[in-house]
Amino acid sequence: MRILKSLKNRILNGFKNNLSLAICSVVIAIIAWLVISMTIYPSIPKTILDVPLDIDISGTAAAENGLSLISCDVESVDVKILGNRTEVGNLSSESLKARIVADNISTTGTKELKIEVVSNDPNVLIEVESITPSKAKVVFDIYETIAIPVEPAIPNITFAEGKTKDESEFRCDPEVINITGPAAQLKQIKKCTAVSRKSATLDTSYTLANDEIVLYTEDGAIIEQSSFKFDTTTFQIYVPLLTQKTVGLTVGISKAPSSFDKSSIEFDYSVKSLTIASKTSQLEDIPDTIEIGKVLLSDLKPGFTQTYPIDLADYINLSNVDTVTVTLNDENLASKTLYIDNFEFSNAPANYDFEVITQRTDITVVGPADVIESITSKDIIADINLSNATADTIQGESFNHDVNYSCPNYDNVWVATQSNVILTKTEKVTEADKSTESYHENLY
Repeated sequence: MRILKSLKNRILNGFKNNLSLAICSVVIAIIAWLVISMTIYPSIPKTILDVPLDIDISGTAAAENGLSLISCDVESVDVKILGNRTEVGNLSSESLKARIVADNISTTGTKELKIEVVSNDPNVLIEVESITPSKAKVVFDIYETIAIPVEPAIPNITFAEGKTKDESEFRCDPEVINITGPAAQLKQIKKCTAVSRKSATLDTSYTLANDEIVLYTEDGAIIEQSSFKFDTTTFQIYVPLLTQKTVGLTVGISKAPSSFDKSSIEFDYSVKSLTIASKTSQLEDIPDTIEIGKVLLSDLKPGFTQTYPIDLADYINLSNVDTVTVTLNDENLASKTLYIDNFEFSNAPANYDFEVITQRTDITVVGPADVIESITSKDIIADINLSNATADTIQGESFNHDVNYSCPNYDNVWVATQSNVILTKTEKVTEADKSTESYHENLY
């Protein structure tokens, strides 16, 4: 037993001595390798990924020329560097800074600029072998501010029957927005709208808030807004309502005899109806027809046409029509020329006698073809109404006066002629005048 125990101790002591020797050998080898590496290879290469690109151009020529960096197509780079083994080994993407070289930039536009990488610690020296990517496309511009009108938009708002919004007072508050951004992008803005996405059917005026601001190009494309700053994005949209109605059109007929049936004349209109609106809240307050003008009965002949301007003093014209052309419907009409030589006086001043010097006048009679065929001058009354003939209007022994024509036997026939005749006047001699004249004659 004693012999076995002695042998066991010898074996254990030998193993311990060999392990210590092995460990010492490894440590010495590592130290030797480090010494040799640092002596023969003082710098080592290292690739560092995703080094952030700093796009701050403060202090560069670009900034001094009033330029701002609008966009850059590179966010980070991969860099391969050389450096002292002890220093490089601890470097990471946070230890380095990638930046663009903007020292020679003085104009706006898209530039392709070199990228450089430096250490954040000035005491750590590195040698850059390569940068990927090595260049960046950068857009430079000048920031400006423009003021542009704001238009309201309510795409989901509808209106009750007989109601519509008053476009003349449909507006936003405030009415103008100030937008700051790159000058080149600001030039693209041709329209700005304050949009409410609210859904409702309105029967009275209403005010609502906008949900967003939308910018448009001249072609109607929506503009991305991330480069812009707005002085406000909150607007009130005023939606005033009008009462609207579609009405028919009529033309008034002037100077028609009382016996004439105006409804016997039919007109054709270039626009058969108009949609008009009023601020009144009652649909019943708007008439069913609107008179757009008047025409003299004597001007109506086959082939008559006239254009009338639309003047709705009390209403708003929603039809975007400025004029209406009116044509006499003469499909079943005919005309005939008659000669009138039998004139009548009415309302003549009592102190004058009148006589027609004009022997006859030519007139044009218009009406249904079957009626006109049988009409003669005997059916026409040529009236000389002297109700307004005063001493001032009938100066001298003869004067001109207009004639009023009518056809009392037919309520759908009219005279399409305006004519004057020459009259003479003679002052009447009263019984008192005759006695005075006789008295003077007897004296002589």
